[in-house]
Amino acid sequence: MIKRIIKGIVLAVFFAGALLISNYVMNRGTDDKIMTMGEPTLPVVSFTVSGQEINLLSGYVDQMDVTAMRDTITPLESNGTLQAEIAENGNKISKISYKVYSLDGADTYAEGKVKEEDGKVTLELGTALDQSAQEAVLKLTLTLGSGEAQKKVNYFTRIEKPDEITAWKCLTFAKDFHAKALDQSDEDTLSMYLEPGEESDNTTYQTVNIHSDITHIQWGDLNPEIVGDVQWSLKESNSVYTSILAKYQVRCQDDKEETARYNVKEFFRIRSVGDTIYLLDYNRDLQEVFSSSRSVMDQKGILLGIVPEDVPYETNKKDSILAFVQNRTLWMYNKKNEELTKVFSFAEEDTQDVRSLNDQHAVRIISMDDHGNIAFAVYGYMNRGEHEGEVGVGIYYFNVDSNLIQEKGFIPSTKSFAIAEDELGKMVYYNHAQELLYVLADQVLYRIDLDKNQQEVLAKGLEAGKYAVSDDGHQLAYQTDGEKDAAKEIRVMDLSSGDEYSVKAAKNEAVRPLGFLNGDFIYGILRTSDAGKTASGEKTTPMYQLEIHDSKNKKIAEYSFEDQGIYISDILIEGNMVTLNRLAKAGEIYNVTSQEYITNNVEKKNTKISLTSYSSEKLGKQYRFTFAEGIEKTEVKLLQPDQQVAENALTIVLKGKDDRVKYYVYGMGELVGIYDKAGYAIQKAEKISGVVISSEQAYVWEKGNRDLVYSIENVVVTKESGESSLEACERYMKSYEAEKTDLTGCTLDQVLYVINKGCPVIALTSADHAILMTGYSKTDITYSDPDTGASQTVTMDEMNAMVAGSGNTFIGYIK
Repeated sequence: MIKRIIKGIVLAVFFAGALLISNYVMNRGTDDKIMTMGEPTLPVVSFTVSGQEINLLSGYVDQMDVTAMRDTITPLESNGTLQAEIAENGNKISKISYKVYSLDGADTYAEGKVKEEDGKVTLELGTALDQSAQEAVLKLTLTLGSGEAQKKVNYFTRIEKPDEITAWKCLTFAKDFHAKALDQSDEDTLSMYLEPGEESDNTTYQTVNIHSDITHIQWGDLNPEIVGDVQWSLKESNSVYTSILAKYQVRCQDDKEETARYNVKEFFRIRSVGDTIYLLDYNRDLQEVFSSSRSVMDQKGILLGIVPEDVPYETNKKDSILAFVQNRTLWMYNKKNEELTKVFSFAEEDTQDVRSLNDQHAVRIISMDDHGNIAFAVYGYMNRGEHEGEVGVGIYYFNVDSNLIQEKGFIPSTKSFAIAEDELGKMVYYNHAQELLYVLADQVLYRIDLDKNQQEVLAKGLEAGKYAVSDDGHQLAYQTDGEKDAAKEIRVMDLSSGDEYSVKAAKNEAVRPLGFLNGDFIYGILRTSDAGKTASGEKTTPMYQLEIHDSKNKKIAEYSFEDQGIYISDILIEGNMVTLNRLAKAGEIYNVTSQEYITNNVEKKNTKISLTSYSSEKLGKQYRFTFAEGIEKTEVKLLQPDQQVAENALTIVLKGKDDRVKYYVYGMGELVGIYDKAGYAIQKAEKISGVVISSEQAYVWEKGNRDLVYSIENVVVTKESGESSLEACERYMKSYEAEKTDLTGCTLDQVLYVINKGCPVIALTSADHAILMTGYSKTDITYSDPDTGASQTVTMDEMNAMVAGSGNTFIGYIK
């Protein structure tokens, strides 16, 4: 408990919190200046361990949330030292210091100062990790300059003890695999590690994986040549497996014999046992860098080349102007004027500066009018420019007539890019036509009028479950009254047009916003009379009906399973798929039952511009923006706007802390999802062979990282007078001082990971009977039954049958 209180103080400046507006907007626009984006200025840091350079780090100028900075992991040398290399990049470093934190940021294990010698720093960290801590977070701080111009820049990596770590064997293997794939050598050796199958699309080089054929693994006829250096990063490292990500650029000859450049991310998950190496997962992502220096136009349209199939784009009503984002660069093509504008990018063409190539940010088109003026957001790590070294969301407006970008506001964050993208990327919207900025923060929805310098609170108390935001941020729905399970009205807003409508509940019913699917609003209908408990004892009021309304508030679909005694607890929306998580009612108890799925394929608009695929024998599947009426002139004029920076620009600062526990899923070297429930996160991680981390940085689940046999000894649980079996189990688990986590819906095999971490898992065999699982083998499960106080062993199949009665209701405890 004391540790959690300390953590609350340490994280006093958290991401989602109170909204403060610096100087409000009273001084905006008074001292604006026009400038081009400058070159990157900050140093970069990397580490050399066992003679290999890894984990190139970018610097942060703000005090970041330690719990969110887990991008890389660096093993210490066997003597407990760590050597860092600093590329000063023209900076004068006056001081270097470090701190070592616990993963949850609550404790400081070590701190000190070090001196630089020829760009190298040696950290003596042998005693920083005690017996109970295998991992920690290292913050290295460089103080640049002196006096009033002094600036501190922070760099973060997790560190770990070298005990039983095989990372260097795995890294050596990855580099060898990488080289042989590029050189097209030793085909037989590489083939031994592959698992060819239908899971891979062998028509494209955009994504290849462990299931691809050897031809695609070895780049076919692309003949790539590496440009610059390969950046090798360790993402996960333990005694069972190592996850490695390589980032680099290559250039290849295209079908026209022109040189194209590609960004590459190559992921490995490797296990080393003795002298044997197992390649558990492999994935290579290839994306062509759109460049105006090449022939990017033909008579059919704009050639993107080898890119993903979901390139984001917008067109005006006349289909004469196209805006699209490729490789974090925003482009606009005006067919009538024969102009191609590189609206925004942190990366200059043909650059090899790793700071410019940093990919920890994204660009989102908010809106585009008929004239081609674009409102857009840049969120994540800011590589260059006015906010270099900060993480946050910048809201910008591109004015075609003046060829100028205006910054409308900036919201800094103390989180990593991926978390900021999830928490802020969808909660900020700018309507240029009305000069209105919408921000949802700390359960408050604000509307800020930038023209009149006025702020309005539209709604308060918007806790999780009381609102929903569309993926692109332009649609918002929120409850206007009452508690989450008793609200009588939902207001649905289209922030781009200003249109809105209300959904109202019938008598003795309530409505709950759930989400948006391709512009349609999804909400649930519930009754307070259906309130009850789950098998694990949690209170719940499920929905008996789900409805989908279009933008005109017309009901287009409804779903109900009440006649089967089945209700809806919540939903998950991923792409065009909606997963309905359902509960079966038995008296006042609701047990998890099978899921239901809704698909909604987007009806293609009748448009003269579309993203279509084409193929060539050499490059495989590629994409272009096809113009139905064709392109008359394939040579265009290239434009690049300046940026207008306001001396007193609107800055929105989010402070405070968010007590809600979230679950982060990491896979393929990146954060791939954030969930409110551990069970949902584990299901996602299972699909991608990933890892689940709580927002307190506790390991919740990992694919494959557990012993085949494990037992917690001397566990005896017996009910006391008046106790239920579930209460007895929960009382016993209090001695573990671990975080209670609902694992309902997980498989038996998945929850064994939690037992392997040293904590028994509560399993419900029915709504009124709980047991405590304490150990397992390859075939059996051992558990303690509070009804008898006895320990029993059953087969896996028998245990699966026992927990099926509660819908696989498990309660785990995570340290």
